[in-house]
Amino acid sequence: MITRASKYFFGAAVVAYITALAYGFVTGAAAHGGVISTITEGGMIDSVIGPISFGWKGWVGEHVGYSTLMAFAAVSAVLGGFTVVFRDGDAEAIIPLQGAGATAENADLRVAVPQGLSPWPVLCAFSVGLIVIGSTYSTPTMVFGAVLLAIGAFQWSVKSWSERLTSDPARNEALRAKLMGPYNVPGAAIVGVVVVMFLMSRILLALPRIGSVFVIIAAAAAVFVIAILLAGRPDLKRPVLVAVLVAGGLVLLLGGIVGGRAGTYKSTGHGEEEGAPALVVTSTVDSPASSAGLTGGY
Repeated sequence: MITRASKYFFGAAVVAYITALAYGFVTGAAAHGGVISTITEGGMIDSVIGPISFGWKGWVGEHVGYSTLMAFAAVSAVLGGFTVVFRDGDAEAIIPLQGAGATAENADLRVAVPQGLSPWPVLCAFSVGLIVIGSTYSTPTMVFGAVLLAIGAFQWSVKSWSERLTSDPARNEALRAKLMGPYNVPGAAIVGVVVVMFLMSRILLALPRIGSVFVIIAAAAAVFVIAILLAGRPDLKRPVLVAVLVAGGLVLLLGGIVGGRAGTYKSTGHGEEEGAPALVVTSTVDSPASSAGLTGGY
């Protein structure tokens, strides 16, 4: 039987594996003339087999991102296996989480009641990975990872502190929200807006002018329609909303990565065809003979 904790690890492993395949396919196709060119010119098999076979057959584009995603998928799968084997750890160690007065005799060892899942350990682990990668490849990446690590460590500390204030998890959650809400909500909104603007700018800059217009209109229409559909179904469960946000975030992230690798679109000019010779105009005003000939011609 798959335990509760192992479901999250296995889910993370599946998401990371699929993302790695998509990342390897897109970056590999981009390095061989683009996705459309790869499909039409017979390189589809190499682009698909490469990420699946870990580069043994075919090709994989950007190796660092592909390897990182595959390593995350492998680690998550192993941790999921451990939690299945050990049945989410020792049941007696989580008896105090069931409230005051819970003992080994009256506690329900079949169900643990944690005080909510915390995303901050995941953010800290991701930040450490950014620091390691950035120390080798990019200083801005390392600095960004250090900033995320500081934020995640602080938030994790506040959550751990708030969980020990009282024996009531709901009261602890309310106290933490009252303390950190004025900072978390605007901070998350600012970070979200900056990330969306940056990724969309990479996509739009990689497209021609008319293409960027259609893309931004389609993106705005999609957000508007999805918001209307979700607002019309207030009975939807939270996992559905989270799944929609995660799917949209992954699409935006992959688009930003592809657009960033493609660079800024190079236009050939207004009405000027690529490869056409440039028109050279030579002034002959200073030559009397030329001026006379020009006047006589008209």
